[in-house]
Amino acid sequence: MDNYDTLFIGYPNWWGDMPMIIYNFLERYNLSGKTIVPFCTHGGSGLSNTESTIADITEGKMKDGFAIPGTTAQNDRDTARNNVTDWLREDGFIE
Repeated sequence: MDNYDTLFIGYPNWWGDMPMIIYNFLERYNLSGKTIVPFCTHGGSGLSNTESTIADITEGKMKDGFAIPGTTAQNDRDTARNNVTDWLREDGFIE
């Protein structure tokens, strides 16, 4: 992790929370000072409180997260791709 300044952390949002494996990852590594960029798929709850949970665990610098409904990601890939591209462009990760 020492080689990275920015980490994209992706997960499914299940019932308003991240899977336990994401908690394990966040607690295992010292991510303080890193820029954390959360993104998730969900069934209707968006990011819920996962952004603040990640910030509390990591003490990293948070960028605005991105959430996309799982049905969109699965059934409408063109829309999903455009939404992800727009989000990355808005945050300055791509031109």
